[in-house]
Amino acid sequence: MARIYIDQYTGRISRSDIYLVTLTLKDGTVIRDLEPRKLFPITNSNMYITLLDSEEKEVAFVRDLEELDADSAAALKECFKEYYRIPQITKLISSDEKFGALTWRVETDRGTVSFRIRNRHSDIKCMNGNRILVRDTNDNRYEIPDYTAMDAHSRHILFSYL
Repeated sequence: MARIYIDQYTGRISRSDIYLVTLTLKDGTVIRDLEPRKLFPITNSNMYITLLDSEEKEVAFVRDLEELDADSAAALKECFKEYYRIPQITKLISSDEKFGALTWRVETDRGTVSFRIRNRHSDIKCMNGNRILVRDTNDNRYEIPDYTAMDAHSRHILFSYL
């Protein structure tokens, strides 16, 4: 089956589960239990979305959320809100470095957590503006949405490793 490009004229998308959607094509064909995934979740989060079947094969493709009708775009955004949820670091409590690996104790929007960072040069990344992404040794991701909004102690710890 050829790739189906979805926009407001070719199909509608509705949410059927926490991470799943149903696609209804213009001709009335209904394809259920599709998993939407962003191809570029950090740099182009509203563009290039693939819809995968239960065998993880691409069934359909959305070039841009803005090309969809409002209900379809909202359904995808709700799925993404759950699937791509990244804890946001609100405060850096402490930092310890041993043998080149960092251990951070931080406060997030989901509570206090400690984690290890293998390589500060590749695992702490400055993004657009004041946003920073952090990856721990288990490949979990954390986000600092705006480091300028953090307290002085947190910024001091952070700047020690940037």
